[in-house]
Amino acid sequence: MKNVDGVHGEKVMRKDHLFFAIVLLVVTAVVFLFVSQKVLKIVEDGCYNRLREYAEVASNEFIMNNLHYGGTLQFVADALSDRADYSIDSLQPKLNEMQPFLRDQKINILLPGDVVILPDGVVTDASKMQISFEAESKGDAHVSVRLESDKPEEKLLYHFVPIKSHGQVVAVAFWNFSLGLIHQYLRKDKRYDRKMFVYVVNRDDGRFIADTKHDSLKSIHDYMNEMDNERGLFSALVDSMLVGATGEACVENYWEESNCFFYKPLAVNHWSIVISSPEKNAMAAIHQVRFILLCFGIAVLVLFLAYFILLRRVAIRCIAGEFDRSKQDDVGKVRYMQMKLLGLLSKNFIHIYYVNPESGSYVVYPSAMNDLYKEILSRFDCNVSLYDIMNNDELTKIHKDDLELCHSVFNRESFLEMMGQFESRKVVDMRWFINGNWVWLRHTLIGFADGKGEGYVLIGVEDVNDEKVAIESERERLSVIKGLSEDFTLVSFINPSTREDHLYYVKKNNWADNPNWKKVGNFEDRLKLIANTLVHPDDRKMFMEMTTRDVVMERLAAKGAYYVNYRMIINGAVEYWQLKFVMAGKAPDAQEQIVAGFISVDESTRLQLEQKEQLETQAEALKQALSAAQAANSAKKEFLNSISHEIRTPLNAVIGLTSIASSHLGDCDRVKDCLVKIDQSSDRLLSIINDILDMSRIESGKFDLNEAPMHLFEVVHEVERDIRNDLQAKDLKFELDCVDINDDEVVCDRERLRQALLKVLSNAIKFTKEGGTVSMSVKETPLTKSSYAAYEFRIKDNGIGMSEEFLKTVYEPFARESTVSRDVRGMGLGLAITKNSVEMMGGQIEIASRLNVGTEVTMTFEFKLVQSKKNDENGALVNSGFAGKRILLVEDNILNREITMEILQDNGFIVTAVEDGDIAVKMLSKAKSRPFDVVLMDVRMPVMDGYEATKRIRAFENKDVAEIPIIAMTANAFDEDRQASFEAGMNEHIAKPVSIEKLKDVLAMFL
Repeated sequence: MKNVDGVHGEKVMRKDHLFFAIVLLVVTAVVFLFVSQKVLKIVEDGCYNRLREYAEVASNEFIMNNLHYGGTLQFVADALSDRADYSIDSLQPKLNEMQPFLRDQKINILLPGDVVILPDGVVTDASKMQISFEAESKGDAHVSVRLESDKPEEKLLYHFVPIKSHGQVVAVAFWNFSLGLIHQYLRKDKRYDRKMFVYVVNRDDGRFIADTKHDSLKSIHDYMNEMDNERGLFSALVDSMLVGATGEACVENYWEESNCFFYKPLAVNHWSIVISSPEKNAMAAIHQVRFILLCFGIAVLVLFLAYFILLRRVAIRCIAGEFDRSKQDDVGKVRYMQMKLLGLLSKNFIHIYYVNPESGSYVVYPSAMNDLYKEILSRFDCNVSLYDIMNNDELTKIHKDDLELCHSVFNRESFLEMMGQFESRKVVDMRWFINGNWVWLRHTLIGFADGKGEGYVLIGVEDVNDEKVAIESERERLSVIKGLSEDFTLVSFINPSTREDHLYYVKKNNWADNPNWKKVGNFEDRLKLIANTLVHPDDRKMFMEMTTRDVVMERLAAKGAYYVNYRMIINGAVEYWQLKFVMAGKAPDAQEQIVAGFISVDESTRLQLEQKEQLETQAEALKQALSAAQAANSAKKEFLNSISHEIRTPLNAVIGLTSIASSHLGDCDRVKDCLVKIDQSSDRLLSIINDILDMSRIESGKFDLNEAPMHLFEVVHEVERDIRNDLQAKDLKFELDCVDINDDEVVCDRERLRQALLKVLSNAIKFTKEGGTVSMSVKETPLTKSSYAAYEFRIKDNGIGMSEEFLKTVYEPFARESTVSRDVRGMGLGLAITKNSVEMMGGQIEIASRLNVGTEVTMTFEFKLVQSKKNDENGALVNSGFAGKRILLVEDNILNREITMEILQDNGFIVTAVEDGDIAVKMLSKAKSRPFDVVLMDVRMPVMDGYEATKRIRAFENKDVAEIPIIAMTANAFDEDRQASFEAGMNEHIAKPVSIEKLKDVLAMFL
């Protein structure tokens, strides 16, 4: 729409507003229709449910009040069955015996000869009741109706049950009653203002019992003419009911009056109950809901109209009235003769279409009544526009690659263009899926115009599948040849019968660019020349055998192509080549031809060989890696067994000694001995855990150093004190030589050096028999590098030693000498950790050992010397005088809190304990001055961890409280945990389990 600047100055809304409004309207309409359909379906089910309910009630009453005699009659029939004689005299004694019952139930006996024995024993003629033995004894138990009785205007319902003797019907027990009783209760219901009608229908003859005497015993077939409509819905309903089905429907009769029905079979054979009510009564609720929905829809439509008005849609497009589709022209004799003549002139056409270009209506003229024509014509409906048919892809089944062409040609605009002065003829080839195959059809379109813009289009359909297939085959043949020619060095056509060849392509500046090729007589001679002059000597025999005529023809018969790989020597270098044969189809002279091409595959072959070599190398590496992994897994399995034994041993001691001490609390010496041993076992358990953690950190690359100034003498003597008990326990002699140390104070990682010395000495003690000797010497050697000195630690023993084989793997984790007894504790991690520690400190470790002689371990380091030595007074911390010092203990574990409080209180501290960092922060935030001398802070706590609590304390505005010393006391023992504590603002870090002496030394630093 164009914007109008004119008389009224009105503006038309933009296209995006229009698009949004249309989409909104469509979505609302779809949702409204969907919801309306669901609501109407629910209401309709409710209306039918009322008919179902009444049908259930009426059927139960009908059975209970009138037809319950079926079981009674069957009882009488069973009592009289299988008798030898059924004459009146023979039956009379039995009937007299049953007479009170028969009289009460009004049951009659029908005998052969049409004789009836009444309930009171009187014998009468059956003809008076309009029944006969022959008619009623043919079937099983059944119910029938008699139009007349001995009483005027009375209609009777009969219930018959056959009496059998040895499988033959010899008598019939029956009972009858007046239909007037049925009319009384069938009309009891007052629903729909008594406009609900009940019918009980006999499915055998179609007669029904109505709730009024006037309609009873009429045949339902009599109503089919007046109740049925043009579509025969009532007949279909009656047929469904007469076969014993259950159903429901609203049917419009001939006078366009609609009634709703529900029907279902009764529990009595051959009878069904039908409930009927006028549709306006039965479906009154639906009419009300429809009216409400209609009002709602109108309201929504009004809102949309208001929406359009508010958007100032002044310019309203006027949609022209839809043009009526042109009626199909009568094909007169003249036009028919024209088409007949065209058909005679176009014998190759399968059929011809005569199309009205304006409407798309058409007439088909069959030219060849073959299977192809029948298959195509079966998809077309002459009452549908050709444009609609050709644009229905599922119906036409045209190849997907031809659909765009089909849609562009077979449309109204294209056909009308053919009515003009230009382009009156088109030829279109398309593939159709016919009889399981794709078939090429040619469509020749010719436009006939009468000069007034009117006329018609003739479409001739022709089968050109063979022609197309031949063209495609030739195209493939030429494509193969072209493909060979582009990449190949030499291409030749070969006549397989004569072996004559024609050089099709020769690459320039190559071995094939030989002027003597034209002198070669046939392809076999050409192959011999190539084999003798170029083919590698080792491949010549194979080359000639694989290129013989018989071999080539045999391989090409099995597959479309055949390859021969060989080597050639070109300019002194060996290259990989391939000769490829392809069956190129038939030439115009109907003889088969073979195309042979020579191509270099040197680069790809060498790449494959290289890849093969790489794969073999990788396979060997994988094999070695698998062996290594299997060995590692075996070692780890051994490690798990060892660690289980190592951990359980001290743990068993702790548990056992604790039990012993608990049982002898009165024996102080016994308890003290147990506590000493528990302390030793705890140290052993802690050492095992530390080894495991160190090994894990080594494998993960997180094994760091903490270098600081320290005294070598202190480390050496501390190590000596640590091993003293073990030496005494095995009665070992220990020799220590430190006289050659001139510079005692150096910079190094004190703990790593102490750990390395301890592990080597522990191994020496562990593998030296009682009474043996263990020695350690420390020697300093000056270096040319300023401020550095070399230190050699040599530890020697006369123990069991190690084999040469084990020395090769002595540093591997979990490694243990196979000859070592399992009683000797250890996990095989000590030397692995020691080697890593020594190398991280820039040192080296060497081991010399002989079985049953001893072992010598040498560790060398280069340590930086401390130039200005500190006074020893800072090394000796005075940890006495703790009395009265105030400590805030933040620990969430109750047991750890109690133990720590006990230790601190025994040393004179005043301890305040809280269970979470959040509580500690709140407590300190309220203090005006520093309430404690130091804070012992756990890290992992449930509400607020120690890191967060420390950060918040350091952020206090009260600097006196914010700068209170905070010491981390946690089980997070790694170096990164220690660094995290310092980054959070803590002053020191102590790893659990806490040594009492270590704790006192650290506290003394801040008090």
